[in-house]
Amino acid sequence: MDACSHKVDGENDNCEATLAAVNLNVLPDEILEFIFTYLPPYGDLEHCSLVCKRWHVIVKNLVRRSKLNLEKGLTDFRLRWEVFSQQSANGIGGAPLSFIAGRFAHSAVRQDNSMYVFGGGSSSDTTFNDLWRFDLTHMRWARPVATGTYPSPKGSASMVAWRDQLVLFGGWRYPSLHPPYQPWCLFDELHYYDLGKNRWLLRNSLSCPPPMAGHSATVHGDRMVIFGGYQIKDDVNVNSNDTWVLDLPEQRWWQPLFVGNTRPSPRYGQIQVELGRNHLLVVGGCGGANRVYTDAWLLDMTRDVWCWKSLNVRNKRFGAVHMWCNPGCKVNNYLVVVGPSPNMPQDFQMMKQSRVPVVGGRGPPPPNPLQNLPPRGLRIPVPDRRLGGGMGGPGQNRGGNIRPGVGGAAAALGPQEQYLANRRAILNQHMQQAQQFLHNSNVNNNNNNYQPRSGRLSDLHAPPAPAPAASPPSPPVRPNAPPSPADGDVDAAQRLQRNLALRCRDNEPRLPKRFDELYEDPFRMAAFNVPTRSRSASRDHNERIRRMEEKMNAIRNSRRSAPAAAQVEPQPLRAPSPKRLRCNVQSLFVCDISNILESSEPALDWVEYKNFGVLKGAPDRLILSSLIAGNGELILFGGVHKETLTDITHHVSNSIHFLSVPRDII
Repeated sequence: MDACSHKVDGENDNCEATLAAVNLNVLPDEILEFIFTYLPPYGDLEHCSLVCKRWHVIVKNLVRRSKLNLEKGLTDFRLRWEVFSQQSANGIGGAPLSFIAGRFAHSAVRQDNSMYVFGGGSSSDTTFNDLWRFDLTHMRWARPVATGTYPSPKGSASMVAWRDQLVLFGGWRYPSLHPPYQPWCLFDELHYYDLGKNRWLLRNSLSCPPPMAGHSATVHGDRMVIFGGYQIKDDVNVNSNDTWVLDLPEQRWWQPLFVGNTRPSPRYGQIQVELGRNHLLVVGGCGGANRVYTDAWLLDMTRDVWCWKSLNVRNKRFGAVHMWCNPGCKVNNYLVVVGPSPNMPQDFQMMKQSRVPVVGGRGPPPPNPLQNLPPRGLRIPVPDRRLGGGMGGPGQNRGGNIRPGVGGAAAALGPQEQYLANRRAILNQHMQQAQQFLHNSNVNNNNNNYQPRSGRLSDLHAPPAPAPAASPPSPPVRPNAPPSPADGDVDAAQRLQRNLALRCRDNEPRLPKRFDELYEDPFRMAAFNVPTRSRSASRDHNERIRRMEEKMNAIRNSRRSAPAAAQVEPQPLRAPSPKRLRCNVQSLFVCDISNILESSEPALDWVEYKNFGVLKGAPDRLILSSLIAGNGELILFGGVHKETLTDITHHVSNSIHFLSVPRDII
């Protein structure tokens, strides 16, 4: 026993020595880099780079590789969405944390390892003027206790980061409820927020832009350039295409001079990105009702006199269409836009089918169908059916042309008049044939089982007449009456009569449909466009229904009589197939902007998407949200459901969605 105990103690000492000798530095660089990918790419990764020189090099390579992987993932659409909401935040720690309220049309900007969000619209027709900071390292919301002159509650304001300050300008807010029917209020306020002192500073100048909202802004060195927006000029609300420049150190506004009159159309809600110190790009926007833009413009600021250039947009079918209420940002050489896809098929979508005009009937219009009706009792021959769906008569040959000497007057008509004459000829011909066969059927009293073409709606639901006890006496036979047709001939004549009446209405889509008319709806889905069966084809239909009801009642009674322990637990619902695309989600659109400044003919190239731009874990479809670029990821925050904007309370979001590249397993 003593020998065994000494042996166990020796093994434990050897294991402790081995564990003490093993540390992270023994691992290869590739394994360390893979481990570092699980850290937030912000404060924690920066702290790891300060440990030693080797870790600094590994972190530097990891940051560079993450940027390259994000660009490659954008072109290959190999990305994934991850959501961070209040529920997930409360599940991390024990005590509940402070959380931002849901909002839309807010202002968001990233500075170092934090994302700042200001203002925006609420869910009850009000606006905020609070400033929130989201710590990207610890994934936590915090509201700084700021001092100074607070901005007014507003949304759709521009906010940019410059040095250690935030610059806020413009915006709108909802009108007050008392007195009612007030217009929206626009602002021309300019505020600076000092991040070190947590203090708001209001800056007013004499020459400043008019009150505006929905404009775009970018920082180029020590200048902030704003473009467009929804403004008030001479007490009139208009869209603008003006350009204003703010000297950030001197806090002075001025307007540049431009070459010629070439400039973008007035708009608001456009996407504006910075392309170096002397260039910026403007894409999309809205100019009013039914005036949504998808064009692109380049502003050249290299000289004293600035110049606007219109860019060619390629592959528009793969581009975003609603670039005035959906966010976008720049990722190195790509412009990323998040929004709905216009080409995505919806669930149970009804595709409109085009109606093909009937070919034929090139002769003059036939006489009025109410004229020259045959005398009562005269049997009318049935015309021959043609392969193309038309009806051939004694005045038409096999080729569909009329006899010689009849179409001379129609040949002198123009193309439009000839087409209208053909349509009238087809309509009148079908109506005449329908009237003739209807008259013939009424004469022979063969319409006992036919649906009435006119009458009251209550007659359709009236009970059938009771059958007589004895057969009635046969009516007297007239000398000139035709012989009674057989049952097969009667059914064929009735079917032909109904087909002629329906074809008369189908060939002319402008004719109204009757409430009691049975016709095939061409706009229904093919899966449900099943013709109804006649009563004679389903004689035992009631018997099948009765048997099915008995079987269902037996199953219900057996379940009720069974004890609780013997009952089978309900199985959980099966998850939807991953191959099925969700329709009401955000899609990703990527545009290549690398050749704008280098090529002699600058152009934008929209990248061909996969699966309509829908990625794994895509968020619900929202508008007026914000999208900013992080370290190797994109951050989407807030938004409102478009369908709830007209309701009393809006459905807004306060979730954060991260778009990143899936981790590769070594």
